Amino acid sequence: MDNDRISQLPDEILTNILYLLPVKEAARTSVLSRRWKNLWTYVPSLIIKDYMSSPEIELRPVRKCRFILDVFRTDNPSQELTILLDYDGTTSRDVNEWINFAMENWVKMLDLNLEQYYTIEIKFPVMKDFPLTKLFLTEVNVIGEVLEHYVSNCPYLEELYVSSSKSLVNLRLVDQPPKLSSFQVAHCSNLENVEISAPNLVSFGYVGPKIKNMTLKHVPLLSKVAFGGKYCESIEFDSDQHASYLSQIKKLVLYFTKEVVDRTLLFPYKLPVFCNLKKVVLKVYTYLGQSLLPLIAVIIASPLLKKFSLEKLVENYNIWKASKHPHQCLKKIKWVGFDGSGSHVDFAKDLLDIAVSLKTFIIDTVYPNIALSEDYAEFVKRWQIAVVAACKIAKLHPGINYLIDC
Repeated sequence: MDNDRISQLPDEILTNILYLLPVKEAARTSVLSRRWKNLWTYVPSLIIKDYMSSPEIELRPVRKCRFILDVFRTDNPSQELTILLDYDGTTSRDVNEWINFAMENWVKMLDLNLEQYYTIEIKFPVMKDFPLTKLFLTEVNVIGEVLEHYVSNCPYLEELYVSSSKSLVNLRLVDQPPKLSSFQVAHCSNLENVEISAPNLVSFGYVGPKIKNMTLKHVPLLSKVAFGGKYCESIEFDSDQHASYLSQIKKLVLYFTKEVVDRTLLFPYKLPVFCNLKKVVLKVYTYLGQSLLPLIAVIIASPLLKKFSLEKLVENYNIWKASKHPHQCLKKIKWVGFDGSGSHVDFAKDLLDIAVSLKTFIIDTVYPNIALSEDYAEFVKRWQIAVVAACKIAKLHPGINYLIDC
């Protein structure tokens, strides 16, 4: 083994190398020599991933997960624990066991993505000064009281993400944890009330249906907000509930569904003024022939806007001509999914007409959904049309730095 220079590297480097491997492959290195026997159990992050569904391997992912966690019950615990399982063999007891393991081993990041709606039922005692900084729960049912218990006992928690929890109805995070800077909640279909008071919260996002009450107070650092689904309508039709923080927002991300866009056509935008907004990202799903004109209202309502990004558009829109509202601060526009159709070209011209101070226009002509729905020859043809149209736009509006992503 004199030529085995890799084994001569420090433990820190070797464990970082093993971290890049799947757990199964990392474990296999234990047979190489005594030097490698237990190294795989000291990786900084433990990722257990298994998407199996055939009957003959029933319960295997869960048993494998238990075995791996037993091996990792060492004096040098992992800093991050990620469990991604898509399997009916998982039970609420397993979920509780994994949470208990995370607490016993003082992990800093816990990510559970179980795809089958399992429930966190137990309020395990949380050790004082538990170092958890990131908690991600996807398709794990948890009621507000239980979630609040864990969050309130994690004084170092900075990021919280909860998605697709059917049990979550009421959630109250008031002045705890003190370091929480990012909170995202998505697709919790039964959620009715959210109350947040977090002095260090910088980023907040909610994607889902309308809810009875959304209260954000004492959030002096909040500057990034993302909304999606039916709740997007609240920006226009119930702006009062955003009044406490609206003036301080610097980045706004909106995920529009076709239903929301339809409603804005019937009831034109009456947006409040976003007096500090610098960047807007609109991700829009629409049907053929649907107008995009209401989207320009977001630009008009943001006098200090510098960057505007429009993503995920489909082809052949009927777009009304925009009224002229010169925008003095908008410096950068990014359009993902430009297809070169007449309606897309018209919309691009409308944007250029109002963005009188524009410096950079990024036009991404590659739209994967088109490639998936058409044969290759048709896709290439439409791509060529998009590139030619983008080049024509660039010639008609000189003085702007165009980046045409082919």
